[in-house]
Amino acid sequence: MARRLTESKQTIPHYYVSSSIEMGATNELRNELNKREKENGVKISINDIIVKAMALALRDYPDVNVQWNGTSIRRFKYSDISVAVAIEGGLITPIVFRAETLGLLDIARRTKDIAKRAKEGKLDPN
Repeated sequence: MARRLTESKQTIPHYYVSSSIEMGATNELRNELNKREKENGVKISINDIIVKAMALALRDYPDVNVQWNGTSIRRFKYSDISVAVAIEGGLITPIVFRAETLGLLDIARRTKDIAKRAKEGKLDPN
């Protein structure tokens, strides 16, 4: 894992963006949604909201949703967002596929499911 992360850092173009975000309204929205969905057993996390925001940003700015393969740029139609999950012995980054098409509740369900399966060693490598 360390070798691949180092390789990606050395061989893939990177750029960094920093900003400050006021999350008060987001926290209020999250709390309200979680109160409403309590009986369904779904709890939306700040991470779920960030996954949705990233997916919508990639949809709205498709020139950022690309991959350099050494000779050309590959453009992606969908926003597939990786989420980091700590597991025994390291870290795994399962994907929420087509996140821009999902609502917050669906994202919350999927992130909980893939995190659980990752920790149990039950993720499909694909």
